[in-house]
Amino acid sequence: MGSALRSRRSHRAWIVPVAALLVLGSGALVQAHAETPAGTEPPSTEAPGTVVATPSPTVLEPPADSPVDEIVGGSELAATGVPLVSPSAPPLPVIDARAWLVADAGTGDVLAAYSPHERRPPASTIKLLTALATDAALDPDETYVATEEDASVEGSRVGIVATQTYTVDQLLHGLILASGNDAAHAIAEAAGGQDVTVDRMNDEARRLGAFDTKAVTPHGLDSPGQLSSAYDLALIGREALDDETIARLAATPVYDFPGTDGATFQIQNQNRLLGSYEGAIGLKTGFTTLAGHTFVGAVERDGRLLIATILGAEGRAEDAAAALFDWAFAAPGTEPVGRLVAPDEVEAMVTDASDEGDILGRNPLEDYGDALSSPGGSSADVPPVVWLSLGAAALAGGLGFALRRRRPKSSGRYSSR
Repeated sequence: MGSALRSRRSHRAWIVPVAALLVLGSGALVQAHAETPAGTEPPSTEAPGTVVATPSPTVLEPPADSPVDEIVGGSELAATGVPLVSPSAPPLPVIDARAWLVADAGTGDVLAAYSPHERRPPASTIKLLTALATDAALDPDETYVATEEDASVEGSRVGIVATQTYTVDQLLHGLILASGNDAAHAIAEAAGGQDVTVDRMNDEARRLGAFDTKAVTPHGLDSPGQLSSAYDLALIGREALDDETIARLAATPVYDFPGTDGATFQIQNQNRLLGSYEGAIGLKTGFTTLAGHTFVGAVERDGRLLIATILGAEGRAEDAAAALFDWAFAAPGTEPVGRLVAPDEVEAMVTDASDEGDILGRNPLEDYGDALSSPGGSSADVPPVVWLSLGAAALAGGLGFALRRRRPKSSGRYSSR
C-alpha cells in the first residue's frame, strides 16, 4: 500500500528471524540491522575541518493509544525539528510556528511540513471536528433552546442568550465564523450532551486516521490531554471541505446572527485570508495562551486545492499560511514527502494491525486442547514442532516488547466517503 500504509515488518525485523531459527533448532544469534531514522542527514560532503551546523531531528513513534504501530502518512513524517521538503523543491519560506504542513487536498500529497505529527494544543481548530462529529446527529433546521450554561462558557462567544431558541444552522454559523465557545457548547448539548459529543469527535478522528488527536471539549479551550497535530488537522480540514454545510460556512464572510427581540447583529469570519487571498475558502482559526495561534485553511486556484495547517504560531497564523500557499502554488510538481490518507486506507491499516495482533497472540496449543484435556491425554500428543513454535513465540514476544509497546486494538472538492 506504499509508504503511508507501510506494515510493521520493520518493527518485527528481530522477531521473525529469531522465531524461525528456534523452530529449525538453530543456535545462531541474529542481529537486527537498524535503519537510518527518517530525517537523518546524509554524510557530509564538506572538506575536512569544515564545521557545519545542522538541526538534529527527533523521530517520533505513534501515540501509545494509536491502533497502528506506524506513523500515518509515511515514515518520513515522523521527523520533528527539521523542515521536511524535497531537495529539488524551491527554498521554503521562514515559518514562525511550532508545527505546520501544506498539502494538495486533491491528490493527498504532503508537499512540505515541519514536525507534522508533534502533538500540540489545537485551540479552536478542534471546532471543525465538533462540526463533523455532530453533522449526522443534527438537522440544520432543528431548533434548540439555549441554557445559562451555554451562554456562560468561558472564552470567545458569539453572543448566545439563555432561553432563546436557535436553529442548528445559526449555531453552526456562530461556531465556524465567530468561533463561539457558547455555540460549541450548545451544539454539543443539542447533539446529545458534552460527553456524547466528545466521544463522537474522537470516533471521527480515528475514522479519519487522526490518531494524534484527542478531544476533551467541543470548543478547544486548553484542557489537559486535548491535543492534535498539523497532520491530523489537515485530515480533519480536508474532510470538512467535503462536507457541503461546513464548506459553505467556512467560505461565508459575514452573517446576521439573531439577537434579542427579533433583532440581529453581524458576525464576521475570523479567517483574514477570506476575501484577501485569491481562492481562499476559509475553515478555522484559533488561539489560546497555551496553544498560541493555530490555523486550518484552504485555497482553490488553477485547478488545485491546497490545505495548510499551523500550530503554535507566535504571530498571525494566516500570514504563515499565505506564505506556504505562495510557495506551493509557485512550485507545481514538487515531490511529496508524505501523503494524507483516506478513511478506507485507515480502515485497512487498522484491520491489518488487528489481524497481526491476533496472529502474534494466538496460542498454538489451542488446536490440541482436546488432546490435553481428555482422559489419558498428555503433552506427548502434541507434535514437537508446536512446542518449538510456542517457545519461539514466547521469546519473540519478549523481544517484541523490548522493541515496541503493544497498543490496544482498537462538497465534491474531495471525497473520502
